[in-house]
Amino acid sequence: MATTVNHETLRRLAVEVGEETVSSLLVVFSDELSRYYDQLAETPSTNQVREISHAIKSSAASFGADELAELARECESRVKLGQESWVHEQLPRLTSMLQGTASEYKALADQENLFN
Repeated sequence: MATTVNHETLRRLAVEVGEETVSSLLVVFSDELSRYYDQLAETPSTNQVREISHAIKSSAASFGADELAELARECESRVKLGQESWVHEQLPRLTSMLQGTASEYKALADQENLFN
């Protein structure tokens, strides 16, 4: 599943920390998403989904993965509301989005001129 990257968010991040640092951070972010994917692929408890969703929402927003951040926010919110069945129904969508976003950001990190 391809996701939409908010390139403006990445440009702002590059201004703050430098373009070379952003490339390194994108690798870290991609690896983090891959770890979350692995954890969610192993039939997680609802509490694990909440914890992972909480962790994803802010990091995804920081890197311009807006769709992933929104879905993670929604999953966390639904767990808090006790809507466990909704959360588990959405788990395949979340894991697919995690996998796609991790791949997409890994590819971005490998680009020579990310901001040109």
